[in-house]
Amino acid sequence: MAMTEEQRLEIYLELADKISPEGAEFLMAQSPPGGWEQFATKSDLRELSAKFEGLSAEFKGLSAEFRELAAHVTVRFAEFEVRMEQRFAQLEARRSRDVWSFAAAVAAIMVTVVLSVAFIG
Repeated sequence: MAMTEEQRLEIYLELADKISPEGAEFLMAQSPPGGWEQFATKSDLRELSAKFEGLSAEFKGLSAEFRELAAHVTVRFAEFEVRMEQRFAQLEARRSRDVWSFAAAVAAIMVTVVLSVAFIG
């Protein structure tokens, strides 16, 4: 609870009466401007420390989750890469068959044309 101006004046007057006005002024100047209640206590620091420990534990948990997620993504990417390589191999084999089929068809047409010209001509 903050000290009121009335309380500060009362303390000052009592100190001035006991020691001297100069001594009372000096002692009153030593108190913090906002009052002692603005300073952290040991219990405040313990509470703050406990919060930081909780956050630290949370971050460790998140770090473990991110490592797990990264491992999962790496595995999934490797699986995807294998599937793509298989699919490209299938397409390459199919393309190769299609090229040979096309070449055979062209050769057959050419043989037919040559034989036709030979028998007609």
